[in-house]
Amino acid sequence: MRTRRRWFPLALSLLVGIAACGDDDSADSTQTTTKPPDPPPPPPPPPTVIDIVVDANRDGVVNPDDPADQDKENEWTAETGASFLANLDDDDDNAIRDADDEVVNGENDDKDLATIVIRPWPDAPDGATGVFAMDALSAENVRLFKRGLDGPWYLVAGSIGKCVTASDPCQAVPTWNLTIEEVRQGMTLGIEARRFRTSDDPDTWTGMVDLSYSVLDKDGAVITAEEVPDGFDHAKMRVAPWMLFGNLSKFDTAYSEDYDKNFTAQLEVPLMEAGMTYVKISNYADQWVQDWFQTGWTSIPGPDGTVRGMRIFNPRPWAQSGNGSPYTWLKKNKLGPDAGVVQIFETYNTGDTFDSHGNHDLLPPYTNGADSFPYGRIILGSGVLKETREFYMAQKIQAPFLKVNTAWLLVGHVDEVFSYVPAATPRGWKLLVGSPRLAREMLEKSSTDGHGDVQMFIGKKWWGGADAAITIDEVLADTDIMTWSQDAQTEIDEMLDIIRKAVGLADDEIIEIPYLFEQDSGGLVAYNPGTANLLAFGDYVVHADPFGPAVNGEDLFKKDLQDRLGTPVNQLGSTGQGLFVNFADDWSLYHILLGEVHCASNVDGPPPANEKWWEVGR
Repeated sequence: MRTRRRWFPLALSLLVGIAACGDDDSADSTQTTTKPPDPPPPPPPPPTVIDIVVDANRDGVVNPDDPADQDKENEWTAETGASFLANLDDDDDNAIRDADDEVVNGENDDKDLATIVIRPWPDAPDGATGVFAMDALSAENVRLFKRGLDGPWYLVAGSIGKCVTASDPCQAVPTWNLTIEEVRQGMTLGIEARRFRTSDDPDTWTGMVDLSYSVLDKDGAVITAEEVPDGFDHAKMRVAPWMLFGNLSKFDTAYSEDYDKNFTAQLEVPLMEAGMTYVKISNYADQWVQDWFQTGWTSIPGPDGTVRGMRIFNPRPWAQSGNGSPYTWLKKNKLGPDAGVVQIFETYNTGDTFDSHGNHDLLPPYTNGADSFPYGRIILGSGVLKETREFYMAQKIQAPFLKVNTAWLLVGHVDEVFSYVPAATPRGWKLLVGSPRLAREMLEKSSTDGHGDVQMFIGKKWWGGADAAITIDEVLADTDIMTWSQDAQTEIDEMLDIIRKAVGLADDEIIEIPYLFEQDSGGLVAYNPGTANLLAFGDYVVHADPFGPAVNGEDLFKKDLQDRLGTPVNQLGSTGQGLFVNFADDWSLYHILLGEVHCASNVDGPPPANEKWWEVGR
């Protein structure tokens, strides 16, 4: 009992206490209790990084944090896409083209490699392996180097071995495996091409390299991520094309043989005025310097609006009797830092006069309807080896080439009748064309004006020693010369019509250059010095001295060229005030041997910074 009595008051007091608490809560409706805070969420897993980066935005810098280098890295258009060089120069001056060995030849050669970045994945799982791959055809045509974690470059993929001739050891390796340390730290790669694209044949290399990067786990399974759901990051790169120089290019060097001291002295004066370097060749016995090598360039975007690239020299496939290969001469005398040599022909000592480079020229830039050639268009005469034509077409930017008939000419070259000079006009240039018609009209007028007995070619001799001096009336009375000249005019008009229609030239964009033609060995060739066959550099031109008749004390043909090319009348030159018109005596070593000043000379320059071929999108 006592126990019950002792218990009851306790229970009652508890109930009262509960009631009291209930009474207190009634004012607040309900009682709240504070829960302890939830534990913090676990940190997100470290990001999975499977990423290769190229210079897709063409600013000369590979920046993994720049969306412009990331978002469209697997495209190649006029607006986006990375490129790389055919590394055909010799930066260490060891007489071996840099692409023909398996090393990076110093800091200058380093600059000829296009950069590829593999972003680091610091938290890559133990046992993982990276796989960098390229398409199989590209592996036969490029070399891929890695900059090792210890600093130097190492060849890791692409063409492994010397790979210069068919008998050289050469293995095409399309993949390279990265160690776990390389995956975690990231890698810098450098890519170079061993050659330019050579053909549009679908079985040949397109010049486009397809790259991929993936990471495999320790069991060999491809690791995926949100950004790369299939586990592969892709990028595309295009080999830079070979580009031909033309008369409107920015030159800094001129060439000729050193045999005719009178000719070289007269050529040197305007070259020095223009600030050019003049190289007089004395160790190769072929005075037709335009014909046995061709000059061009290649480039890719560099930082801060610059370009990275090199001059490229291209030899003719055959040599004059007694000479060595032009290719051998170029490798010995021109190959060097930022100066490369490329062989287009397949077999030495093939081809003919049509494969001389006076028959391969460049129309300056033009747009005509849907046809646009912002960096010029190659123009070819007759003949030309198949592999050369395919090479020009494969470069895309200055193609398709325009074809004209030069088979009627004895030598067979387009430069015998056409040239191109700058003009202060919307187009920026005008066409010069040889004109037997104008030469005959000028001589006929001079005869009518009472100058028919005035001689031209005074003091000059033909091949074999015959005196070349002849009066105006004697020339006009020579029915063979008149007939041959008319035949030449008919052929020139047909060639001109092709160019006029292709370019959309107006009549005032065509300037006739007067000289007659004669027949020799079944073909036609300039009778008096062919003054359209000239050397052009900047606002300067050098014509063959025409040795025309002195009418009223002035050379008839010289005065005509000075009046029409050297004054504002035709808006020529960069300012429209005329060109600096010069003449060189090429009679003895060139004219009577079937060529003129352009045939006798050549020019080249550095890759132009303002010619961004990649913006053409071809």
